[in-house]
Amino acid sequence: MTGWIAVQRDVMIDFNLEQYSLNIKTDSTLGSDDEVVVELFTSQGDWAGALLLNFTSTPQYEIWPCKSGFTNFPTNLPSDNDKVWRVTLTRTSGIRLVVHCNEVEVLNILMSDSTCDEPEWSFSWSGEVAKIKFHSGDTASDYYQTQPGSCVFSKYIYIYRLALYIVRL
Repeated sequence: MTGWIAVQRDVMIDFNLEQYSLNIKTDSTLGSDDEVVVELFTSQGDWAGALLLNFTSTPQYEIWPCKSGFTNFPTNLPSDNDKVWRVTLTRTSGIRLVVHCNEVEVLNILMSDSTCDEPEWSFSWSGEVAKIKFHSGDTASDYYQTQPGSCVFSKYIYIYRLALYIVRL
């Protein structure tokens, strides 16, 4: 399991979710009521939001603060018990949270006053996300890693290849 780091609960981890996608490995079965609980923080340690994934018989998610309470996924999850969740936060056109499960997009939320029913969503989610923490109530997350080939890493590879190309000229 090269590149995977065992999850430790209640430990602040430097992780810029705006530069890298976060991969989370789970092996929980549906109906187990296990949960992924990832809290997001600014570089100063201020709370910026949270993503919860609930392994109920019908899997559900919660984006806090945005949606109050758990919501069924809009699409079916892959049936494998072993899952790799990829969480991506982008700000190219608003604040968008995208979640893939085993390479299948299962959630794509553009946060706004019309999609979020919590009034403080904008205040929380507008801060830069530079740290994460797996909450003590997280019973599903086993390992995490930076998404291989994430945007910043890919950008450096592109710049390196471009520099090699220019040198050859």
